[in-house]
Amino acid sequence: MINRRQILIGLGVSAMAGALSSRPVLADETILTLRGRFPKAGPDGSVSSSLSDLDALGRTSFSTATPWHDGVNEFSGVSVKNYLGAFGAAPKTIRLVALNDYSVETDVAELIEADALLATRRNGQAMPISDKGPVFLLFPFDDRQELKHQSYYSRAVWQLTEIDIVA
Repeated sequence: MINRRQILIGLGVSAMAGALSSRPVLADETILTLRGRFPKAGPDGSVSSSLSDLDALGRTSFSTATPWHDGVNEFSGVSVKNYLGAFGAAPKTIRLVALNDYSVETDVAELIEADALLATRRNGQAMPISDKGPVFLLFPFDDRQELKHQSYYSRAVWQLTEIDIVA
């Protein structure tokens, strides 16, 4: 089983120095792991995905301003709905875990209703760790006023590395 330290090292983060890498993610590196009970889980109860794996699930995009970037940017990746559906997962609650161990539990139906995106690219370029990548869960904030709220900002997890099925 791959742990966050191995992912950090694999993505080019110096564990001793703690420096963030700006190098692009390689297409076959594991960048996101889904853990829990779901039909297509591996023997260890998880499935790991690379950038290529996520791209194969069908990319979607939207343009939006965020509190963390200047101006409007285009973000693309796979929708949370398509990601979970690809593995036969239909959880009610998940825990989103970032590389720095920030985590938040959230209702999946709310993510899907808000068109949450597992963004892997900003303005067409794969996002390195130093730019909130390689996976950044985002919402189309400019599409609906109710998304510009702390309850959504707190679930906009950058450097997302793991999604744990809670219920």
